[in-house]
Amino acid sequence: CSTTGASLVGLKKPLQLLHVDDSAIFRKTIHRGLEAFKDHYEVTQASSVDETLNLLTSSGKQFDLILTDWLMSGKSGFDLLRALKAHPTYHHLPVFFLTSEYDSSNLISVVTYGAAGILKKPITGPEVHAYLQKRMSFIEDAHTSKEDFFITEAKSLLSNISQILPLKGLQDLTICSQLLQDLKSKATAAKWPLLAEYCQQIENVIQATIKKEIELPTPLSGLIQEFHLFLNLSLAEIENGKPHPFISSEADKNLKNYLTGLEAGWFANQNSNKSDDGVLLPWDVINELRQHLSPAGLALLEKHINTHKKAA
Repeated sequence: CSTTGASLVGLKKPLQLLHVDDSAIFRKTIHRGLEAFKDHYEVTQASSVDETLNLLTSSGKQFDLILTDWLMSGKSGFDLLRALKAHPTYHHLPVFFLTSEYDSSNLISVVTYGAAGILKKPITGPEVHAYLQKRMSFIEDAHTSKEDFFITEAKSLLSNISQILPLKGLQDLTICSQLLQDLKSKATAAKWPLLAEYCQQIENVIQATIKKEIELPTPLSGLIQEFHLFLNLSLAEIENGKPHPFISSEADKNLKNYLTGLEAGWFANQNSNKSDDGVLLPWDVINELRQHLSPAGLALLEKHINTHKKAA
């Protein structure tokens, strides 16, 4: 992976700092505030996410860190963070938020998706400098050249998962959970926070199912297979120097719907009249699932229905 301007012995001064804010007044405030520290930073500014991405890809400049506002007209600072953390060239780049948006759920979101820190507006130039100096070891570490085995290791883990697909029961589910935990750990260490979070999302679903001590529900098997395909596609895109995709809103909704159904007892074990896959779904649940599953998930659901009909 590219180290975006790093050297083997650390960063050179002044640091190339890219500041993003749609407020001309605040851009001027930060620019003036950091003039006293021009030996430390060379400041470039952008007024939008699109302008920022254009600067990164076409200006020829290699930036060492980014300071971005959260709420901006058009795309937000969170959109910028996700775009950078999915990109093979910029996913190591430290991104700090300068924002008056201080909702706790938002703070959790940006940290989860790889933000390096959050500074609260209003703020002065000396305060920005003092904060960045405290975080300098983190900034330098982000740019230190490291041999990256993530793709190779992730492919190996996904290959191990593929050997137990489609999952047949709780034992397979437990093995899959262990492999996903390992994959999340490696993604986190290699600074792929979005992939690590996606692993955590499916892991949460698996752990909730194991905790219920029920047989493997057909919909979950389909969701895991879809997630496996998504991760393979993500690794292929990264290998080709392209940003990996974001998990779709539909996939996210399917995971949440499954958890809702799990908590509602839709997939509780039945001691009699089970179909061959060990799960008996009420028709109202089946009709609800049909509205939300992808084509692959629907195919698995229809297989479940047909198997149940034969058993009946």
